[in-house]
Amino acid sequence: MRAPAGGSRVPIDAGEGPVVVLVHGQPGAGGDWVALAKLLSADHRVLAPDRPGWGSDPRPAMGMAANAEALQDLLEGVEAQSPLTVVGHSFGGGVALELALTHPERVGALVLVGSIGVAGALSGFDRLLVVPMIGEGILRAGVAALRRALITATRYSQRHPDARVAKKVLVLPTLQAAIGSDGRPMVGRSRQSFLVEQRALLAETPELERALGRIAVPTAVVTGASDRIVPVSAARSLAGRVPGAELVVMAGGHLLPFDQPEKVAEIVHRYSALASGVKDGRQRRETPEA
Repeated sequence: MRAPAGGSRVPIDAGEGPVVVLVHGQPGAGGDWVALAKLLSADHRVLAPDRPGWGSDPRPAMGMAANAEALQDLLEGVEAQSPLTVVGHSFGGGVALELALTHPERVGALVLVGSIGVAGALSGFDRLLVVPMIGEGILRAGVAALRRALITATRYSQRHPDARVAKKVLVLPTLQAAIGSDGRPMVGRSRQSFLVEQRALLAETPELERALGRIAVPTAVVTGASDRIVPVSAARSLAGRVPGAELVVMAGGHLLPFDQPEKVAEIVHRYSALASGVKDGRQRRETPEA
């Protein structure tokens, strides 16, 4: 793995070959993608930047369209060669879609995992989070609950090193970072970034959904059969609105890139080949996965 390009705002810049860009969700950071990046970097250049408001990026959080412009500027700065295969998780999927809409010459393929982009991806809880004062109170209480789960999982994994459930709780470094080593709930910049993006999510989704018919690159919409954050019905709706998109349903929940990186890597490899023009696989189909 080479030294981070463009400063610490690109914590993962690894490998050589066609470029794959990994766009994280919320909360998140580029470093969350390390397992998937390791699988892809044998034959790709893999970039996993921190988005504005998260990780080492000092800029304030912003909406999906502004995130796409910030990503375009960063990709130019690190000389990422087109066509790109852009992998977006959750909120990052919305950023990936915006990049494909505003800079179609840059994007050769999309892999959208647990992605937003349609009204069906928005829950009543999402709407409640943007209400002044109420949203911040819910976030404090929710992160406090995550903190308790993390402490319990840590203690359990110490006694039972092979416990798979405990490992899944511990899998994301940003989960631990958001809670803090001192045990306090997420505060300050991280909480503010989360709330800014929640407001943008509600404000920008209708326009993004109306524009999905203009996406003109091979697209995979990947969803976990037990995803409770962005349900399968929303993924199916998203795939139905993107011309030629493939819907891939696999076992698991919302954190597929981290729980099942091998399966996600297989899909990314296939779509990177499509981005490079190796073959045409843009017929609509629904692919169940074990």
